[in-house]
Amino acid sequence: MTNTAPNKQEQNLSNLTVRAITAFIGGPLALLVVYIGGWLLFVVLAALAAVALLEFYVLGRDRQIPGSALVGVPALVGILFIFGARQYAALLLVLLAAALAAFLVDSLRRVPRPGSRALVTAAGLVYVALPSACLLGVRALPDGFNWLVLVLLLTWGTDTFAYFGGRLWGKHALAPRISPKKTVEGAVTGVIGGFVCGLLWAWATGLLSAALLPLLLLSPPVAVLGDLFESRIKRFFHAGDSHLAGLNLIPGHGGVLDRIDSLIWVVTLSYAYLRLTGIPA
Repeated sequence: MTNTAPNKQEQNLSNLTVRAITAFIGGPLALLVVYIGGWLLFVVLAALAAVALLEFYVLGRDRQIPGSALVGVPALVGILFIFGARQYAALLLVLLAAALAAFLVDSLRRVPRPGSRALVTAAGLVYVALPSACLLGVRALPDGFNWLVLVLLLTWGTDTFAYFGGRLWGKHALAPRISPKKTVEGAVTGVIGGFVCGLLWAWATGLLSAALLPLLLLSPPVAVLGDLFESRIKRFFHAGDSHLAGLNLIPGHGGVLDRIDSLIWVVTLSYAYLRLTGIPA
């Protein structure tokens, strides 16, 4: 009897093909939404962020501490509006109110560990909602399209070069206890590739300056750390992946949270850096 089961190499090639097709279609669509901006960007971002938030909350199920979607999703939308209005002082109030509301809802439902569930609800908002708001903040800067594309290229460039660098040359584990498949060689390749992508875009669009170089240098390593951080979160929750069952929005890339784990950190760093330095003014 002939064995027709695909071997590991065939499975890897199949996964690579799916990832390539997804990136080929999804990348231009993402850039188009970023270019149009406005309400389209807000709605698309809010929808994707809501899915990522739900993925984060589901991670806690195995430890019986899932976050509250009933509280978290409306709070996420509220944070996006508040951040857009630059009412930053109100953000802390929203986080506290969300944690309290989640605690009360779960207490009334008499589910176990309502306090821990409330903390997970608030943590998800910090991890997903605030960086999403920072993305809108970068787009709202002068020449915001070019700045946001710079953030995306720094992130995507790092992720892509790290993936191929690891496949081609990876031998030494980067953080075996957190993510056994990630390698030092992949991380180094990703950091160099991400920096070059960002540098070329900044030069081509006239954004490049001496004041911008620290951000270009810091963003790729931060992207690597963001990837590792999400892996650490999944290990804390004893979860193998972060996608919602039956929902595969980004074929070949896992869930939305898996796709934006690096972007979460890079866009937060970038928005803070650009606002503090006043470079886009």
